[in-house]
Amino acid sequence: RCVRMAGRALQVLYILWALAVGASVSVQLLATVVINRRSSAPTYHAVYISSLGVLLGGIILLPQSFASSAPWKRPKRWWSTLGGMCSLPAFSCIPAGAMLGIQLVLLCQLFAMLSTALVFDFRKGDIQRSDSLRLAGFGAVLVGVVTDNISAGSSGTKFSAVAFALLGATFASGVGYALQAKCNSRLALDVGATSRAILISAAVNVGASLPMGAGVYWGLEVPLTLDLHDWPLWLWCGFQSAFYICSLAILPGKLGYTTSYLTLLVGKLISSSLFDALGVTGKVVRFDWLRALSLLLVFVGTAFFSGVASSRAPQQRSDGAHSGCTDEEVPTPPPEESEGSPLAALPSSPRIVGEAGGLD
Repeated sequence: RCVRMAGRALQVLYILWALAVGASVSVQLLATVVINRRSSAPTYHAVYISSLGVLLGGIILLPQSFASSAPWKRPKRWWSTLGGMCSLPAFSCIPAGAMLGIQLVLLCQLFAMLSTALVFDFRKGDIQRSDSLRLAGFGAVLVGVVTDNISAGSSGTKFSAVAFALLGATFASGVGYALQAKCNSRLALDVGATSRAILISAAVNVGASLPMGAGVYWGLEVPLTLDLHDWPLWLWCGFQSAFYICSLAILPGKLGYTTSYLTLLVGKLISSSLFDALGVTGKVVRFDWLRALSLLLVFVGTAFFSGVASSRAPQQRSDGAHSGCTDEEVPTPPPEESEGSPLAALPSSPRIVGEAGGLD
């Protein structure tokens, strides 16, 4: 009996841990929004902040990447090295979060990644039009995102042309994260460690964003604006990347893929709703019955979508590949995306990383 109680207590601790990981995504997006406020042209200045965040996360991964004893190999598929380019639109999430609220940005990315997962599975033949449960889940998420837009509008959010453009770019970033996860999954098999694949992806992202930064600096004449008082926020951004990646090397093996993902999703939804209601980004979006309904639709829809997908996926390894924060052996990456963490680029659906087709 004592053993059972200890096991249940441990499960509760893992669930709380997963909730904290989910909430950390919202906090990181909030941190970048606050840092970006220093500029008089935040929409364009976000290019700098996004690139610096990816660079910082890559630097933090350097020790783990080179400590791995797995041999480096030349990538067998050239496209696997281009994952960092897929997430270039992610800078738009920062001004979108400031203008529309954090939760709408996260839901838009979630819908984009589920859409990409659906396309992958249709192309590979893993889902048919008669697959009613999964399609119903996808439809519920769509209705939830639309309902959240209505809720934001009723709170006074104005959907101008700029707002719609930012939402479109946010959707593109969600698609990009899904593609980046596909690339990183393939690349990790060649370079011997997931951390190495993410490090290469970060380097490609930073390099590809240099022309964008140059255009913003010289073309639009928007300088990089930093403040020493923001160092705790930058420190948090770097810590969150390590915390997120390390946690997702452990939690799926303790809770299971679907449970881990849904618990992280609850953490993100609760924290983003709280931040929007408090107006900490500068935009207040009150938590009304429409927003509550949208969260319920998104959660239930994602549960159907991810639950059906994971039930068809091969069983997770039980030899301890996920027993700690290590990547000596490259496991199938966890089923979770990092909307607020461009570096991690892990998707919403377990199908994207493990079995999504379309690029082979």
